[in-house]
Amino acid sequence: MIAVSVVIPIYNQAHLVGRTIEAITANSLQPIEVIIVDDGSSDDVRSTILAYESLTAFPLRLLEVNHGGPGRARDAGWREAIGEIVAFTDADAVPDRHWLENGVQAFSSPDVGAVEGAVESGGGKPTIFTHQVRNRFGRQFMTANMFYRRSVIAEVGGFKSPYREDSDLAFSVLDAGYEIVFVPTSIVIHPPRQENWRFYFAKANRKRFEGLLFRNHPETAPQYIPRFQPTELLIITGELLALLSVVWGSWSLAAGLLLLALGMPKRLADWLGDREYNSREYLWAWLMTLILVPVEAYYHWTGIIKPPAVHKDLRR
Repeated sequence: MIAVSVVIPIYNQAHLVGRTIEAITANSLQPIEVIIVDDGSSDDVRSTILAYESLTAFPLRLLEVNHGGPGRARDAGWREAIGEIVAFTDADAVPDRHWLENGVQAFSSPDVGAVEGAVESGGGKPTIFTHQVRNRFGRQFMTANMFYRRSVIAEVGGFKSPYREDSDLAFSVLDAGYEIVFVPTSIVIHPPRQENWRFYFAKANRKRFEGLLFRNHPETAPQYIPRFQPTELLIITGELLALLSVVWGSWSLAAGLLLLALGMPKRLADWLGDREYNSREYLWAWLMTLILVPVEAYYHWTGIIKPPAVHKDLRR
């Protein structure tokens, strides 16, 4: 069986990582090592790791980096790894019992450079303020559940971008001619967390970093990140026509409302999904959608037209 190293970045999650270690300990395939990379935590990560060292059949290794972000932490981790395969997950994630076994089996061909596993959101019924991390159908390359051949990571240079580093590495692997296979039975549970309205604006702001992906992966990025969203165009055009009705009259208002009626249901359905909400929260989501769609479009296109200058190399 192929030797697997697990890399887990951590920042102020000492109270959560024990659950992750226990889940890996219970896996049907045991890793050759688990490397936990502490990104300058203020809580006592070291004591937590020491408490679990005697309970695992594999070595628990602790590395330390200084506030470099998750990309630098993962980059430091894989460079220290000795396994042929490097499996990445998060310090608050809970891998399924067959996570490693099912993921590793997909490396049957040398053309497979990476394997993408499924990510499910645990917890109770989500609300409109619940941030859920999910990957049920692939093509998202979330490092909460990604496997890479170590040799392939080395070939493409590792994590080179401090922003959207998960997609940047995956696109580099695809650019190099390797396949990335999605394995829905290799599952990690990523617990949801409650956020507020500020989170959604911060998320919209991060859209500008998509420009880095388009600049550095001009052929691959457009296959995974749409430049143009029909619902986005309907909503933005509808808003403009409704505003211009002050000048153009009732026909402009009617046309704007029609376009909003066509574009809003899909966008709201994507957001609300299986969430619990009352009429007041639905109205809030409706109004926030009207605001967020043009904001997201602005940052997306600003990033594509003029990508952020920061694209520092994370290699030591």
